[in-house]
Amino acid sequence: MKSQFAPASLEMVISGVNAGIWDWEIQTGKQVWSDRLFELLGYEPGEITPGYGVFTEKFVHPDDRIIVTEAIKAQLENNVPYLVRVRLKTKKNGYRHFECRGTAKFENGKPERMVGSISDIHDQKIDQDQLPRLDGVLQDLTERKIVEEKLSVIFQYSTDAHLLLDETGIVDCNEAAVKMLLCKNKSELLSIHPARFSPEYQPDGRTSAEKASEMDRIAYETGYNRFEWIHKKMNGEEFPVEVTLNPVLISNKKILLVVWHDISHRKRAEEVIRRNEAMLAESQQLTHSGSWEADLITGQNYWSDEAFRIFGLEPDSGGPDTELFSKMIHPDDLHLYKSHIKDAINHLNPASFDLRIVLPDGKIKFIHAIGKPFLDQAGRVVKLYGAIMDIDTHKKTEAELIKAKEEAEMAAVAKSQFLSTMSHEIRTPMNAVIGFTHLLLQQDPKPEQMEFLNILKFSAENLLVLINDILDFSKIEAGKIEFEEVDFNILLLLENIRSGVLQKANEKGINLKLIVDIDLNMVVIGDPVRLGQILTNLVSNAVKFTEKGKVTISASISKRENETVTIDFKVEDTGIGIPKEKLENIFDSFTQATSDTTRKYGGSGLGLTITKKLLELQQISIHVTSEQGKGSVFYFSMPFKVGQKPLGEHTNGISKNTFSLKGMKLLIVEDNAINVFLMKNFMKQWEVEYDVAENGLIALQKVQENDYDLVLMDLQMPEMDGYEATLRIRQLPEAKYAELPIIALTASAMLDIKDIAFTVGMNDYVSKPFSPAELYAKISSYRK
Repeated sequence: MKSQFAPASLEMVISGVNAGIWDWEIQTGKQVWSDRLFELLGYEPGEITPGYGVFTEKFVHPDDRIIVTEAIKAQLENNVPYLVRVRLKTKKNGYRHFECRGTAKFENGKPERMVGSISDIHDQKIDQDQLPRLDGVLQDLTERKIVEEKLSVIFQYSTDAHLLLDETGIVDCNEAAVKMLLCKNKSELLSIHPARFSPEYQPDGRTSAEKASEMDRIAYETGYNRFEWIHKKMNGEEFPVEVTLNPVLISNKKILLVVWHDISHRKRAEEVIRRNEAMLAESQQLTHSGSWEADLITGQNYWSDEAFRIFGLEPDSGGPDTELFSKMIHPDDLHLYKSHIKDAINHLNPASFDLRIVLPDGKIKFIHAIGKPFLDQAGRVVKLYGAIMDIDTHKKTEAELIKAKEEAEMAAVAKSQFLSTMSHEIRTPMNAVIGFTHLLLQQDPKPEQMEFLNILKFSAENLLVLINDILDFSKIEAGKIEFEEVDFNILLLLENIRSGVLQKANEKGINLKLIVDIDLNMVVIGDPVRLGQILTNLVSNAVKFTEKGKVTISASISKRENETVTIDFKVEDTGIGIPKEKLENIFDSFTQATSDTTRKYGGSGLGLTITKKLLELQQISIHVTSEQGKGSVFYFSMPFKVGQKPLGEHTNGISKNTFSLKGMKLLIVEDNAINVFLMKNFMKQWEVEYDVAENGLIALQKVQENDYDLVLMDLQMPEMDGYEATLRIRQLPEAKYAELPIIALTASAMLDIKDIAFTVGMNDYVSKPFSPAELYAKISSYRK
């Protein structure tokens, strides 16, 4: 901004007092001097270019330059009026003494412009010793520095903000105030009205302006006032301070000395404590737990509010005395309580135990107590502290769970007994149906009879599959499934599975293919029965749900190393497929893909469930891909140990060498007349001699009277069951009774029948209804 000087009349006045004026634009550094200023220095106006650097370097005496520099700095940074006496060099008369004055103008806390004057005082009658010589100036500056440093300790260097306020606003402040309010410098702070540093409202809802007037009035009336206040920084951030107001006199004028102590840290700490206390109280209410402390020196107890509530008491500042507390403990648990406390004090062991308390209304409640000793510097236990938890609901729930568990176990036993009874009742006649159907089919029936017999055989076998599915599922649920480790031929097992389902496939006009690696004609170690059950389930399902096209059984070796081999199995069909949204549910119990599947195709809905469970028990996953209307693919991988015996010795766990049974003598222990009649027919067909015993008591007698090669022992019979009969036979004195083969033959579905049978001394187990081939193989394996 270009300076505009006073008119001619003002210039004459300035000239009369022997002074020149100057105008300095701070941002650009540009200066304008009056003509009189040029004349005082002996120059023509415009002869030299005005400027701060030109002035200090060209005109100010070298020894006086520090005076000018410090004074200008004080003016621009702290708004201290510029007034110095220095020696200036004139063009013709050498150095003369001048008085320099100046005042700065600030905008938004920044110095924008400085205007001043220079007066010639060389001819004034003054003491020459008072003229600014270097040594005097430096001494004066040193003394002033010392005074300033002393004041800075109290004012400038304080960590608290110090401000001087009068009716016009902020008169002065320290550096801490500048930093606290985030001002650029002291000049900016002094140029702002103090109201700018407070929000519109204080926390109590009153306006800052109204409350500030009241606080100032109290300070002036009482000479002192201290209170908390919310201030605001230049960036708008609010922060709490503790304010102290002290009225003071400066130049006989009353001014307020204001001190702000930032209490943000204290407030945050108080808030953390308040929040933690609130959270602790809330968490204790939510968890029904309370904290406590017992002073062993004073005998005083301290409880949290929730601890009182757990004991049915109103919260108090302290806690109940030890005597009252002891009376609230159930008499039967008082000894337990005292022993734990004694152990904690004497052996420094933390205590944790359940006990019962008696509430004021007489009700009994379970609580869990936790205690820990506190030691003083001498190592003495002076306090106990800990927590109590209301576990009354937990204890009641626990009791209910125990009761429910007992009821569930009883229900499981009842279920098992029901399955056993129903299985026996169903499987016994099924044994006759299947057995006599086999016998009739072997007696060259008429063509029309053959058709009826095949339908009868198919229906009976389907019913047997349903029964076996339910029993297998029950075994899996009860964890009674065990896997055998026997040698068997993979290729032969796959061929047998295909053969078993082939007739059904042929009836539907479906092509049933078996595709295997030639290397699979090998002996492996595993459970052929369970693997056969898994694959048969998958292949039977594929045939059942395929109306046209083909079903393919695939097996290939995916990995072979050392003595193990991993085989990939896959069953693929061109059947009805599975909807995408049903893929995740097809392995669920009693579940089929669509609601009409059961009506159209039949089945229990347990086949895939059992398949998946049997694989999972061996840590194997089964996978499925399907497209509705185009078919499905089920596949899994199973590892095996490689068998070391030659192929000829093993046919899937059953000895390949079967013998004629002619000449063997058996005892059939069976109470069911139909089953006896069936067994007689098989024995005649196999040319086996036999006797029949209607119960275990008769069997025990006949075994002692005759020499039998083998006993077929039913388990559930009147007078004496098969278990006791077997046990009594094994206890007979002669060695032959310990070695006599006894095969359990039963229609029972009890899951632990097999284990019990072996425990009492039976050699083997055949479940009714049985296939004639299976019974024949079992008997032949014990022929001497």
